[in-house]
Parts: sequence; structure tokens; C-alpha cells
Amino acid sequence: MMNIQRLSQWGGALLLLLCAACKKDQYTGKDPYADAKEPLNIKIDKTTAAPATGSIGTTVTITGSGFLKYKDSAMVIKFNDAPGDITSVTESTITAKVPENASTGIISLTVKRQLFAGPSFRVTGPVTIDPLFHSVPGAAKNFVSTISFVPGGKYIIGGDFEDYDNSGAKNGYRGLARINADGSLDRDFKVGKGIAGYVNSIAVQASGKYIVGGSISNYDERFKSGYVRNIVRLHPNGMYDSTVVTTALGNHDTVPGLNAYLDGNIDKILQTPDSGKLVLVGNFSYFMRRDYSGISVDGKRDSILVDSIRMEGVMRLNEDGSFDATFNYDAGRRRSYEGANGPIATAIIQADGKMLLAGSFTRYHNQLTGRVVRLNPNGEIDPTFNMGAGPDDRVLMLTPLKDGRYLIGGLFSKVNGKEAHRLAVLNADGSLYDGFSVGTGPDAGPDGSPTTAIQLKNGKIFVNGFFDTFSGVKRGGTIILDEDGKMSKGYNSMGAIDNMVLDMLNLPNGNGTIMVGRFLGYDQLPLNRIMLLRY
Repeated sequence: MMNIQRLSQWGGALLLLLCAACKKDQYTGKDPYADAKEPLNIKIDKTTAAPATGSIGTTVTITGSGFLKYKDSAMVIKFNDAPGDITSVTESTITAKVPENASTGIISLTVKRQLFAGPSFRVTGPVTIDPLFHSVPGAAKNFVSTISFVPGGKYIIGGDFEDYDNSGAKNGYRGLARINADGSLDRDFKVGKGIAGYVNSIAVQASGKYIVGGSISNYDERFKSGYVRNIVRLHPNGMYDSTVVTTALGNHDTVPGLNAYLDGNIDKILQTPDSGKLVLVGNFSYFMRRDYSGISVDGKRDSILVDSIRMEGVMRLNEDGSFDATFNYDAGRRRSYEGANGPIATAIIQADGKMLLAGSFTRYHNQLTGRVVRLNPNGEIDPTFNMGAGPDDRVLMLTPLKDGRYLIGGLFSKVNGKEAHRLAVLNADGSLYDGFSVGTGPDAGPDGSPTTAIQLKNGKIFVNGFFDTFSGVKRGGTIILDEDGKMSKGYNSMGAIDNMVLDMLNLPNGNGTIMVGRFLGYDQLPLNRIMLLRY
């Protein structure tokens, strides 16, 4: 009992001391609010500007109250972070001209280092999103990763979506759809229950059939477990290309017509320009094919034999889908030559049949290569392509240009020892092209980088990626460059894109480019993973 009383007495005394200290501290020390900024009696109408849209040089007025008092107080008005020229100030209006580097976004006002957000303003220019193209409802959920031409003016798209264009089909259009020229769904192409997994790449064969690659375990729930692995072949109407085999015991089994299986994802399917052979690039180690003529040891059951060939990340099929042993194949060891010592991010094939690989690797076929290598049509390294040390960090994208050069992009800051911030152009022989420079280029911290690019039909270069600014100018993930790498004047008025573009395809006729990806909005317009850009 005594211990409890003493504890109570000590607690009360301690509480009195603390309270006394609190009272004393109210009048000592630095006032924590002494440096607070004086509130400014400024209000801005955020609903609209007059006009709400306009091109560079347009005179725009915002309205509100309390402006006149601060007319001479270093007042700054910005159009999506680009400073405009203020032409007049009244108590209730501020008038300014849209500056050269402006893009769609918020008009803001800064007075005495205090920022006031205003209305949205759309900057118009030569690049627009085609409102007649079916970008909405578009693809439902996740992403569209690839788009390819189909003879007759249509396109086929693949990815990880659940439906397209609100099809109304019982199972939607899972992972695969064919669309008309205006982006609407082509309902003559039917996928049933669709892709189990997701699609990364599609090749359209001369026969009209489609070769579809990705991470795929079944199609339309047609086959037994293990009968489909990462590659499928479809008829032009969307039906699986299958065949019936007769087993050793006289049974019949329906199996995929394409007798090809990979133990890992397929990222790219490239077609050779001469014969339509199929180059597969991906995260696989083995190519497999099945033999249905086997029989169990006791002779009572059919047995499926699997022939596997080690092929490290790059291989080629003949046009009929059979294994092509004339490409990247060491017959003596019955396997491919050693592959890349790091991930291959992308690949392209040239008109002469040579192909380029780019990624994080520094060796290929046990040779030092830098992070870009060119292969001859037989899969051997092309010694006439020499980058020297090459990029000093990962290459994430590789785009052919009209003059025979290549645009590369990634996390690098130098190419062969020369400054090249995230973007560079290589000559046909692999050397760095000195006529292209982006200055400080894309900037979004250490992981900010370009991810996809295409040369538009007018020669300009569209780049998408993870960056907030480009050479100091506000750009929300997209930039259009001239062929020398400089920002193209007047072509960068579009606002931010909210996610990645994964694939792009120039229209065969007219200046337009279809883009697919993960995005849901661009230039403050709603989109669902697909759009047609006009310029």
C-alpha cells in the first residue's frame, strides 16, 4: 500500500512540473508560424478559360478576383508549366498568350511564390486524336500489347483484355480481336472462350492464318493440359488450326495443327521478308514437338513422345511451323549457340533478312557485343555491325528509321563513351550517328526512360515512356522529335498520357498511326487502350 501511495505522489508532482514547463514554453522559443506566407486575397474561376482551347499564340483570359493589387508583383501565368506572356491585368481578369512550349493542361498563376491553380486549357496543334475511331469502349481491362495489319484494311490486336468494343459475346473477346479500319469490332472473327494467358505478338501469314505468341496455355479451352504452350496457329475466322492424328493403337486424337511448343514466353514473332519464316524471340530455353505414335512398354497404351531442343531465346520456324535447323543451330551439339547473357528487350528484322536484338546483355554467342547485336539471316553474328563499347546501360527499345539508321532508347547516358541521354541514333554499321542529339532528353529520375517509338510518315519521331519533362520542357510521357533529335516545334501541344504505349503501327494510307497499350487517357480525352493519332 505504501508503494502505491508514493508512486501516486511522485506522479502528481511530475504532472505539475510538466504543466509548468508547458506554460513557460508557450512564451519562449521561435514562433513556428512566424515565416508563414501572408495569405493573398486572390481567387480564380477554375471552371473555364476564354477560350477553352486554342493554338500557340492564342490570347486567353482567366477570371477571378484580387488580381490588380499584385499586377507588379512578379506575377507569372503558366500553361501546363510553360510561362506565357501576360498582356493585361484587371481586378477580375488576366489575359495572356499561349507560349511556344505550351501543352494541354492546367493554367496556373504564381504571385509572391504562391501558386493558384486555374482552369484547364486544351492546346491545339497538327497532332490530334481521331474522334471517329472507336477508342471507346475499346478494350476492357489490363492492356493491348500488339497490333498487326490484316489484308483488306483490317487489324488484329492481342493482349490481356477481357472484351473489345462491348461485343456482347458470352465470353467476350479474351486476349484477341480483329478490328475494322475505324476501330470497331469485326464480328466475323470469333475467339470462343479466347486466350488462356496473354498475347505479346502476332504474325499474319500469306495464307491468312495467324501465328499468336505470348504466355498462352490454351485457346477456346479446346485442348488437354499441356497441348498448347505459348504459341498457337489460327484460321482466318478465329478457329484453332487443329488436326486429327491416329495413334499407334488406332485411336484418334484432335491436336494442334502447329506442332510447336516453347517452355517460356514468346515476346516477338518476326517474319522474314523472303519466305515468311517465323523468328521467335523470348524468354524460353527449349523448343518442343510431339510424336503421337509412341506406345507404352507393355503395349497396352498410347504414349506421346516429346522431342526437345535447347534453343536459348531465339529460334526460327519454317512457314509451315516446322523447326528450321538452318538458323542459330549447332547441329553437332543439337542445340542453339549460346544465347544472350541478359534479357532481350526487343528485336526487329530488316528487308535483307538480317535482324537486330537489343536489351541488357553484353555477350551473345559467347562474344562481347554490347547491348545491341545484328545477326545474319542464318543467325550468326554480323561482324560488319560494330558498336564498340555500346550503351552503358539497358536498351529498352529499338526502332528502324527511314534512312537505314536505328533509334535506340533506354536507361543509358553514354554510347561508346559519348554523351547520349536515354536516346541515340546508330548508323547502319552500328556506330553512333553524330547528327542526332536530345540534349538532357527525357527526365523522370533514375528510372525514367523512353519505352516505345516509331518514325511517323512525315519523318518525325514519336516517343513514349516514363518521363515528366524533356530537355526541361513539360511533357507527360510523350514527345515528338525532328530527325535531329530536337523537339519538333508546334507538334508537342498534346497533354499527358496516363500510361504506356506498347505498340504502334503507321496507317498504309494517309498520315495516321494506331497506338495500343495500357493507357486510359491522353490529352485529357478518355481512351481505352487504343487510339488513332492523326497529323
